[in-house]
Amino acid sequence: MIMTPDKAMDVIDFLEKNFPLNDDEKEKLEYLKIKSLFFQNRLTEALKKIAKDDDELPENILILKQSILYSLKIKADENDRISYNNNKDYILSAKTMQLLRLVEDNKIKNPAPQLAEILKIARSSNLFVARENLLYLCYLFVNNDPNSSAGFFLEELMTLYKNDPDFAIVYANYLIKHNRTNDAVQIINSLPTEGLEQTTNVYLKHNFYDLLVNYYSKINDFDRYNENLVKKDQTFQIIDKTQLSAKNKWFNIFEENLKNENISQSEKLGNVLWIIILGGSLILVLVLLRSRQTNIQIKMYEDFISKIDLIKDKKPQQIQQGIPEKTENILLKKLEDFEKTDAFTDPGISLQSLAKKLETNTKYLSETINNHKQKNFNTYINELRVNYIIDKLKEKPLYRKYKIKYLAEESGFTTHSAFAAVFKSLTGLSPINYIQLLKEKDE
Repeated sequence: MIMTPDKAMDVIDFLEKNFPLNDDEKEKLEYLKIKSLFFQNRLTEALKKIAKDDDELPENILILKQSILYSLKIKADENDRISYNNNKDYILSAKTMQLLRLVEDNKIKNPAPQLAEILKIARSSNLFVARENLLYLCYLFVNNDPNSSAGFFLEELMTLYKNDPDFAIVYANYLIKHNRTNDAVQIINSLPTEGLEQTTNVYLKHNFYDLLVNYYSKINDFDRYNENLVKKDQTFQIIDKTQLSAKNKWFNIFEENLKNENISQSEKLGNVLWIIILGGSLILVLVLLRSRQTNIQIKMYEDFISKIDLIKDKKPQQIQQGIPEKTENILLKKLEDFEKTDAFTDPGISLQSLAKKLETNTKYLSETINNHKQKNFNTYINELRVNYIIDKLKEKPLYRKYKIKYLAEESGFTTHSAFAAVFKSLTGLSPINYIQLLKEKDE
């Protein structure tokens, strides 16, 4: 997979076409297929396979998704699925990504304790699943470890990944950086040079040429330095061009998925409407059939109405009055003041409680909201809650790190699902996707 991902893809295709597979086997092959596409720099194809909500992806593919997005400098959502809490692979990935961010932001002076903890988890985890994130962490320490505090970490990983040339390359780079050139030479001489020259894993090839550039620069062999610099630049241009295109298409893929989701929902809605129409037609037929039986009762109703008319002459009819204009204006001002507070985040708020708070009755309050807000009470309150959270997400980036469940509770919704449904109906995006767009916009 690492040296010849194109041949690995051929094997995967052969297995899929010629063997009956259960769901678990299909999931594992899908993971390998995505990783193969990534190694070959076929990023658009890989992104299409991971462009789903995190909740829809199995753990190993979600970890790979985070790795691919990290390589593209796209920040992934922090996943809060409880089911992952006992999954060592996901815990390892989460701790590795967290340390990556801390080191990149220069927020940690001594990473040794965190590195030791990561190593402890790695020894009992699936190293193939953890590979990319651990490799990113290694490369980060090549240029961000002036005190050699990460040396034990890189040396241990080289042992754990003893047959993986990428970890040998990164460790050799680390040795050169810290003036241990003789030790680096032993690693370089052990590398499968011909295989690395011909590998279809463009990232591995680039890392190999980068190592040679650093080594020949260190020993002042400028001819070989220039030769490998050209090769390194060529692979870099291929990677950079593909990554730029893939990053631009990432959001297009999301928009396409959302569009397809909306079409699917429209089709379901259409089916429901057809059921309603057919049901309504059946009811209409039944009503028409029974209408003949009700003709006899018509005379009785006419007599009853006549009696009512006679009563009107003796007792004036009480006419329901609409809300007075003055009262309506006062109530609109009170609603405007109410909207400036966060009282609508109270999960127990109701038409009755708000009417009492605004010193009016439920009829006047409901009529005012219907006439001037063009929506019923529940829709009115839910839109205020969603807009409240949207303002928080825009103005306070800290809110973007909160779990969706917390955002729902903060805005007054009693369930995560109700909040997500109302949020998507108003914005066209799920809360997770909306937060991601805000993060990308800030970058």
